[in-house]
Amino acid sequence: MPSSFVTVSELTNPTLNGGTGTVYARNFTVYNPVPPIIYSLLPCVNNTALLIIGDHYFDQYFAQVNNGPRIGPLYSGRQIFLPAAPGSTVTVTGSFLATGLCEASVSQVVPALPASLPALVLSRLTITGSLPGSIQLAFSGLLAPYEYSLEQAAAGSSGSFKQLAMLSAGAGSLALTGATAGVYRLRRRDVCHTDSAFSAPVPTIVLSGASLNNVNTLTWQTAGPVDTYTLLRDGKPLTTLAASATSYVDAAVTCGTSYTYELQAIVARSSQSVSNDVPVQTRSTLAPPAPLLNASFDLSNRLVLTASLPGGGALPTGGQILYSRQGGPAATDFGPVPTATDTLHDPAALADLLATPPCYTARLLDVCGNTSPTSPPTCPSLLTVAAVDPEGLTARLSWTAFRGPGSPAAGVSYRVISVAADGTVLATSAPTTALSYLDPAPPTDRQVLRYRIEASGAGLPAGTVSYSNVASLARQPRVVVPNAFTPNGDGLNDVLELKGRYLTSFTFVVVDRNGQEVFRATDRSQTWDGTIQGHAPVNGAYVWRFTMREETGQNFSQTGTVTILK
Repeated sequence: MPSSFVTVSELTNPTLNGGTGTVYARNFTVYNPVPPIIYSLLPCVNNTALLIIGDHYFDQYFAQVNNGPRIGPLYSGRQIFLPAAPGSTVTVTGSFLATGLCEASVSQVVPALPASLPALVLSRLTITGSLPGSIQLAFSGLLAPYEYSLEQAAAGSSGSFKQLAMLSAGAGSLALTGATAGVYRLRRRDVCHTDSAFSAPVPTIVLSGASLNNVNTLTWQTAGPVDTYTLLRDGKPLTTLAASATSYVDAAVTCGTSYTYELQAIVARSSQSVSNDVPVQTRSTLAPPAPLLNASFDLSNRLVLTASLPGGGALPTGGQILYSRQGGPAATDFGPVPTATDTLHDPAALADLLATPPCYTARLLDVCGNTSPTSPPTCPSLLTVAAVDPEGLTARLSWTAFRGPGSPAAGVSYRVISVAADGTVLATSAPTTALSYLDPAPPTDRQVLRYRIEASGAGLPAGTVSYSNVASLARQPRVVVPNAFTPNGDGLNDVLELKGRYLTSFTFVVVDRNGQEVFRATDRSQTWDGTIQGHAPVNGAYVWRFTMREETGQNFSQTGTVTILK
């Protein structure tokens, strides 16, 4: 490219006769230094190569493969296909149209194509919304120096693919906007466009759903063949379906609950097509089944009502339970209780329930506004206990029959449970179907006997029981103090010791005739040998006082005299 013009002048020597000489002048065009020729040389299949000259310095170019003839003239910006196998040397020469000007050449060896190519795989196609819309694609096997493109064909079509986008070698994903339903594939071509390879086509899956009468129905349209389907509900696999399936009915749902479905398909054994997510809220005008009701007392003698689904399953969330009482202080419809709570404490006093044994029913109101039939009535056992003898050394228990959701067809079995004040189980009887029980040998170390009845069967689910109220029998403490003892060392009646029943948390004090305390005991193992502050026993009468806090919370006291004899 001309940069400037230069004039060169020359003056000859003057002549002998005094002349000035002759001036010669010549104009030259000066060109910039020749830059490197800019071009690219890429290999193709079938022993061809693609030459693209990006240089604009020279007027024309020529190419020569090895020692073959020059090919040209060639011009920049055009695709030139050369019969050049990998390993061939291609020489590109640039020249000007004007004669006598310089030219430049550059040579390059045609690179080899990869010896082996990875499989071209469209591994995952995911619809991220409704179509037309966005599709997320994941793929692999895009290796240079090949060209790659994404193509689509209409649903159900095995041909007529059209190019949607060019992909870069090494790319692994693409977010495609404005996408429509159809079959998608990847195409790989050499840069000479003499050879093509394709990935397995992956179809779109458009999923839709609807709900009616506690059944969710899913339908879908798949744009091409698949191997198998997996339906997911709330992100977890729900079922596997054959490739021919186009719908699925999900009946294991709860009215008012919203579920999100997704359908996944395996394509060509290794690719995956994922549908759009479809939220479906279950709707129904059908009444839910009657709940199963259990009535049972806790250790604090509060009557607890618990409702569940038939079979013992948890109630659906979002609904309400409507409990009712028949009998007791009065027939009562309690306020609604959320199904998430599922329990109700009857506020009635135990004495009122014992006076008029109650029964209970329940209804389920689901979130769709449908009300179940009334449950079968449930009646808890009510227990009373009485002493058979004045000392309370034996106890007789009586209770009302438990009625469960399966009564009277389903039998009921009872067990008598003896408990401590803190609810610890002390003893359990063998099962019985009777409504009374005689305890011939209650614990001798407990002033208060506490019992409850455990009922099972009667239609209750396996593992579910109903407890009666805790009934108590308080027995009178008894303290026995001798009226005299002889601390003379003969081993007979040498000490004063306490005897009796249910003696706990007591204080035993002995005072002399002057009212001075001479002995104190708080445990039955403590005895008095008659000594007073280390001195020998003194004959005479002494007054004692016994005080105790009973297990019932009442105070118990007793006084008397004891005489020391030697």
